[in-house]
Amino acid sequence: MLTPTDIAEYAERHVEKWLIESGYRCYHHPQRHGTKDLEARSPDLNMFVHVNASLEPKPAPELTHTDHDSICSRAMMLGFDPWMAQLQVDRNGDLVGEIVWTKLK
Repeated sequence: MLTPTDIAEYAERHVEKWLIESGYRCYHHPQRHGTKDLEARSPDLNMFVHVNASLEPKPAPELTHTDHDSICSRAMMLGFDPWMAQLQVDRNGDLVGEIVWTKLK
């Protein structure tokens, strides 16, 4: 069985792969247990991406108000746009479905 840290690691890899394939350079920011943040930079857009994942069939959890504010604050400090990437992985760490992207306000 995957641990929360395993789920976060697999999810971050899927998000990073998607971003790199879309022309971004990525930098990692480890956060609290089981969560990850990425800086994604391109010539057109700089994104601070919070990766929010779960093990299928459970949906990725919603952000708490505190998490939302923390992500937006960090993005603002960097001059980046705050984003959340939500996804599910299976027991092998493979992506299930699509990554859901949400721009935070």
